Amino acid sequence: MERVLYNINKVIHPTSTELAALVKIIQPRVIEKGEHFLREGEICRSIAFIEHGSVRAYYRVEEKDICKDFLFENAVIGSFASFFSQFPSALNIAALEKTHVLQMNYEEVIHLYDNYPSWQKLGRIIVQDQFVKAERREASLLKDPPEVRYRALIEEHPKVFKKVPLHYVASYLGITPETLSRYRSKIKL
Repeated sequence: MERVLYNINKVIHPTSTELAALVKIIQPRVIEKGEHFLREGEICRSIAFIEHGSVRAYYRVEEKDICKDFLFENAVIGSFASFFSQFPSALNIAALEKTHVLQMNYEEVIHLYDNYPSWQKLGRIIVQDQFVKAERREASLLKDPPEVRYRALIEEHPKVFKKVPLHYVASYLGITPETLSRYRSKIKL
């Protein structure tokens, strides 16, 4: 928990009272490899910081998994659309490896937002980051050729290739595993 709290403190500098309020609601949880944090159709009733491990966020389309994102240490996981609307999620989130998270439920997060300025600020920062990331990904999928997306992924997230099975990486890039293999042989990590 210390690393997550350290990183939060670097960003927003909560008071000791605000920090105590957060620590009070955090529930440590272990998500085993392949286990889901959230399934499509469920309402996202909690979000979590990843302490150790990694997850993939994906959509199920015509019997295929389409990877939306990979998340690692210190990231926040959950379907934000479902969490804030309390409507069913279209997103699935599953552990790529044994993953330790610090989970918080909806009512407690809303209580933090309503009562503590630092948690309002952190929530805003997280949501803004999600919007920026989503817009960049959408633009890249619509405008960039696959090889450019592959090179950008290498530069931005080199650990993806060490932690994530290649068929998921190919899905994330919107290419076939065979095309990914060709790019990997041409462009060495």
